[in-house]
Amino acid sequence: MGHLLLSYSNNSISLMKKALLILSILLSVYAITCRKEPPIVPPTLPPSHPTISWVADTIHNPYGGSQLSLSSIWGSDTNDVYAIGFNGAGGNASLYHYDGKKWNVVKITQGEGGFIGSDVDFNNMDGSGKNDIWAVGSRGSYYGSNIDSSLVIHYDGSRWSEVLMQRCKSGMVSLKVLGPNDVYLGGAHGEVYHYDGSTFTKTILDTNVTISLGGDDNRIFAGGDTYYIDPAVRYVSVYSKLNGGPWLLLKTTSEVKFFQQRMFGYNDYFPLGGGNYFCGGEGVYLFSDSTWQLSYSQDDYTYGRIRGTGPTNVFAISAFNRLLHWDGADWKLLNIPEGLGNNPAFGGGLWVKGNKIFISCLYGFDVNIIYRGSY
Repeated sequence: MGHLLLSYSNNSISLMKKALLILSILLSVYAITCRKEPPIVPPTLPPSHPTISWVADTIHNPYGGSQLSLSSIWGSDTNDVYAIGFNGAGGNASLYHYDGKKWNVVKITQGEGGFIGSDVDFNNMDGSGKNDIWAVGSRGSYYGSNIDSSLVIHYDGSRWSEVLMQRCKSGMVSLKVLGPNDVYLGGAHGEVYHYDGSTFTKTILDTNVTISLGGDDNRIFAGGDTYYIDPAVRYVSVYSKLNGGPWLLLKTTSEVKFFQQRMFGYNDYFPLGGGNYFCGGEGVYLFSDSTWQLSYSQDDYTYGRIRGTGPTNVFAISAFNRLLHWDGADWKLLNIPEGLGNNPAFGGGLWVKGNKIFISCLYGFDVNIIYRGSY
C-alpha cells in the first residue's frame, strides 16, 4: 500500500511540473504576441526611372566667331572629365578639362602652345583610367581626306602626346579602350587597329564603312554606314569579333532597306553582361548571342550614344534632345534641361558615373553647353 501511495505522489508531482511548464510557455507566447513592436518600415529605394536635376556649364569659344562643336565626353571621375570636338579656329581650344569646378582649355596645337603642328579635329575619346586616356580625330583641313590625315593622342597622367602609328585616310573616327594594353581604334574607311601595349595590328573590314566601335573584353563590335560612296548604293554593316577570334560579318543591308525595316543597330555598343549588348540606331536594339531585337521603337530618332553604370541603369541620347533611360525592365523618356525643346541639340557627348550624367549640347555657332545632371 505504501508503495502505491509513493508511486501516486510521484506521478502527481510529475504532472504538476508538466502543467506549470506548459502554462509558462503559454504566458511567454502571450506576452510576445501582445507586445507592441515598432512598425516595419520598408527601405527607401531610388525611383526606377530617375528625375534629373540639371546644371548648365556654358563654354564660349575663346576664338570668337569660329564654330565650336564638342562631340565626345569621357572622365575617370566626376572631377576629372574631358570634352573634345571641333573648333573652326584651326583646332585651337578643341579639348577641355573639368576639374570639378570649371572647364579649362587643354592646349593641343602649336598655335595655342601645344604639340601638334597642324589643324586638328577630334571625333571621339575613351579611357581606362586617369592615367590612360585616348582621343582620335584628324589633322590638316577639316574636310581633308589625305591618306595620312588621322590623329591619335594619349594622356599618361602627366601629359598629352601624339601616338606614333600608321595613319589612315579621312581621319580616325572611333575607339574603345578596354585597358592600357587592349585598345581598338576605328577609321573612316573600314580600318580597325588593335593596340596590345607595344604594337598596332591593322585589319581592313570594308573600305566603304565608317567604323563605330564598342563592346567589352568578350566581344567587340565594328559597324557603320557608308558615307563616302554614292547615296543611291549606300549600305549598313556590322562586324563582330569574339575574344581571340576573327572578325565576322554579322549583318549587312542596303541603307534604304535598313531604314524601312529597322533591322539592327550599327553604332555604339553598350555591354549589359551575359553576352547582351544595347546598340544604337533608329531606336535602340538589343543584341544577344546572334539575334537582334528592337528594344525601343517608340520613335524613329537615331540614338548615337549609349552609356550607363550597369544593366539596370542605362542612358541613350539622340540629337533631337531625346534622353532615354533603361531600368532593367523598360525604356522611358526622362526630363531634359528646361527650355531646350528641339533646338539647340544634344551634341553627341554622353558620359555617366555613379549618379551623375554629363551631356554636351550645341547651343550656338560658337557656344556649347555641358549639362551636368544629378539623380
